[in-house]
Amino acid sequence: MATAGLILTVSSLVCFIAGVASQAATDASSHCSYLVNSVSRFQPNAAAFKIYTRSRSPRVTSGEPIEVTIGPFSSSLNFFNFTDFILYATPLNTANLEVEFVGTGQPHVGVFQLFDKWRAGAGGLNCNPRSRAEDSVGAFEERLLATFKQYYPNNPMLSRYHAPARNQVSVLWWPTKEALLYPEIKFVANIKSMGNWFKLQSTPWKVNRPVDQWAS
Repeated sequence: MATAGLILTVSSLVCFIAGVASQAATDASSHCSYLVNSVSRFQPNAAAFKIYTRSRSPRVTSGEPIEVTIGPFSSSLNFFNFTDFILYATPLNTANLEVEFVGTGQPHVGVFQLFDKWRAGAGGLNCNPRSRAEDSVGAFEERLLATFKQYYPNNPMLSRYHAPARNQVSVLWWPTKEALLYPEIKFVANIKSMGNWFKLQSTPWKVNRPVDQWAS
């Protein structure tokens, strides 16, 4: 009976967390702000992870997806994990400056496609006010757990529950028509690892722009 009671308690806790997480997910702006604006004390790409990208096309091309992966920098760093994170694409303007992702003037440059086998528990987010679909991928279980502990500080189950951690996430990114208006696109991620935030940046992808084709 004691075992059955424990199982019921654990099951109830999991359902409770899932329910609150589902409800909290509707407040996308709060989670987006938390993930996008998290400040790192380190230089970009100073983490044990990096952003890997590949595609059948050497440039950002209409109708061609880019596979984007956050993974260990090398095989010797496979034991590192990260919890909360966000991954998004942002254009570089003609001055080679990154356009603010959550700004009202930010274009909707791409849509992420997730697969259960590779998403590592992450979900799609709609952070850009101009986006018509999920423009980023992220997870915020650690933030939710911290919130639960504030509301229920004496809950013994919460004290033993740990936010899920992952060491790799892979998704597909499909460019929109707006992406083709910019010379370059790069992928940016904020990840929380070992209690610290790190910013990752991919190598910029040149865009196969119709305007360039017309000019030639």
